[in-house]
Amino acid sequence: MPNKEFSRLYAAALIALLGLLGHAALAASAADGALLSREACSKTAPSYQEYRKRQLATFQQESDSARAQGLRMRSITDAGNALIDAREYKQRHAPKDVICERLSYASDGLKVIAYQWRPVHIRAGTKLPLLIFNRGGALEDSKLRPNTQFGFDRFVKAGYVVLGSQYRGNDGGEGADEIGGADLKDVASLLTLGRSLEYVDPDNVFALGYSRGAMMTLLCLRNRLTFNAVALVGTPTNLTQSLSNPNNAGLTLFRKLVPGFDANPDAALRARSALYWAEEISTPLLMLQGGADPQVSAATNALPFAAKLQDLHKTYELVIYDGDTHGVMINGRDRDARILEWFARFRHNAAP
Repeated sequence: MPNKEFSRLYAAALIALLGLLGHAALAASAADGALLSREACSKTAPSYQEYRKRQLATFQQESDSARAQGLRMRSITDAGNALIDAREYKQRHAPKDVICERLSYASDGLKVIAYQWRPVHIRAGTKLPLLIFNRGGALEDSKLRPNTQFGFDRFVKAGYVVLGSQYRGNDGGEGADEIGGADLKDVASLLTLGRSLEYVDPDNVFALGYSRGAMMTLLCLRNRLTFNAVALVGTPTNLTQSLSNPNNAGLTLFRKLVPGFDANPDAALRARSALYWAEEISTPLLMLQGGADPQVSAATNALPFAAKLQDLHKTYELVIYDGDTHGVMINGRDRDARILEWFARFRHNAAP
């Protein structure tokens, strides 16, 4: 009996390995943006109580960090009042409204993981605007999950198809995350995939990035990816300031992940800092910034970048929310409403 069980497990493992090798071979031979696989997302989501607990714990950590830097963040009472109630939380997780899928796609000869959120019902022949979401964090930190931003409920209900990449090397994908290096190709390949979907309007494509994802979005614009307009939240535009603190956590991460970083740290960070190449940006930008953001200072990032955009006569808007967080948590409703309004300004006539 043990030998039969061993044989069964061995066969299952071999089949799984062959499947992985098959996916790798498929990715290596597929064109960038080719869809390799898709599966329905898990329907699990934290309870409303767990949601509140996590949100308030994260807020408290940010508040403590802000206070240590002399920044004045609003109260935890304000944060609690800004959270949605149990009824709305349940509605936002209703499977009847949003389809979520976990995808794998080809990029640079690699298999990369992504998520798609879209309306459940799309009338035949309808073409919907596409939103490319660029996540923050690196490696497995802050990676996308089925319930990210409540499954992008507000954007899907507004008629958008949302695609977001985990970037290479993350969540089972191949390759290595470079925080704005070769992984930029993964955003470009996802855009190619999105434009090929039968229910996407290729003339109405937008991008939204948070933190590292905002940096990635700006780098994509520099690399001539085409979007009608983009929105950015908690945007690092001047990474070189981290060189003044050798123990900076972000600097440690760049040193670990960016190829050849130690040979010329200043050049690597300038290449990822839009403050130094703002003249290369022509896409309309909406920048949303927490005034007490302890991770990305408005004083050294958003404000000087906006001043440069102003001098260059670029199309942009900057909103700084007094006492708010890195992700603009307290003003989340206004944040999303402004993003949707901004996109609507630059949306072309919808395809039939």
